[in-house]
Amino acid sequence: MKKVITLALVSAMALSVSVTAFATSINQDTPDPKKTDAVIKTSIAPTYTVTIPADVTVDFNAETTTFGQIKVDSAQIEPDKCIKVSLTTGGELKNTVDDTKVIPYTVKSGENAFTSATYLSTGEYTDLTINIATDDWNKAYAGEYSDTVTFEVSYENKV
Repeated sequence: MKKVITLALVSAMALSVSVTAFATSINQDTPDPKKTDAVIKTSIAPTYTVTIPADVTVDFNAETTTFGQIKVDSAQIEPDKCIKVSLTTGGELKNTVDDTKVIPYTVKSGENAFTSATYLSTGEYTDLTINIATDDWNKAYAGEYSDTVTFEVSYENKV
């Protein structure tokens, strides 16, 4: 009985460590050349790293302030996809004591207001500025002002 159990355990262990290998056999049964194909595959998951601007202080009376840069630091994306960065802002710096007192501003890329951009590869970037008109500075009350800008980064189908 011990021999039967031992034989069964040894057989089970031998089968559990076997590795299945798939191969194609070519048999020489005629003098004609033989050939076969083998497919090599791999898979790369999409990945990206995007840097967005950090907090910034706007100097009094500055019409244009450098906000920073949206930059794709690394990207491995699918051919039919893109990285989209959107910006949402209230467009007004609000006085911290009286939020009815505001200074209007725009975030721009070049001469145009920035709301979103799409990126396809590493190294692509968008320079951003904060713009406040002289008239809006002249109308502003003294005090501290702030607003929060929200950046949303998404992986989307290319349009």
